[in-house]
Amino acid sequence: MDDFEKPVIPFFKPMLGDMKLQEMEDDYSYLQYLYPQISRKIHDFVEEQCDRMEYEGSLMFDDYPDKTSLQLLASVIQHDVQKKYPDAYEKAPELLRDMIEVILFHEIMYRRSRYRSRKRLYF
Repeated sequence: MDDFEKPVIPFFKPMLGDMKLQEMEDDYSYLQYLYPQISRKIHDFVEEQCDRMEYEGSLMFDDYPDKTSLQLLASVIQHDVQKKYPDAYEKAPELLRDMIEVILFHEIMYRRSRYRSRKRLYF
């Protein structure tokens, strides 16, 4: 029998960016765990809305998202939160709205960063 050379099968190592992305995901998950209880509940509603908006061409991925549209989205989330948790910030609804906007803007920033990082890995 002839000695055949083994075919060279390329081995693709994870790119440095991919490892950084996993590190970012781990940090994000841990820091979410540290949120106060009401913030975690709000975050669940924010994640649900952001999941619906995570598609190419979405407001979330615009270079400069429209502030009014984001405030309307926060208003929808606030309505949902107040429906499920009527006692949350009942004496200061403007604080609830501010908290929702902060969590929403942070979630959008996180998803935009993740989207851009993954896009660079595969192109």
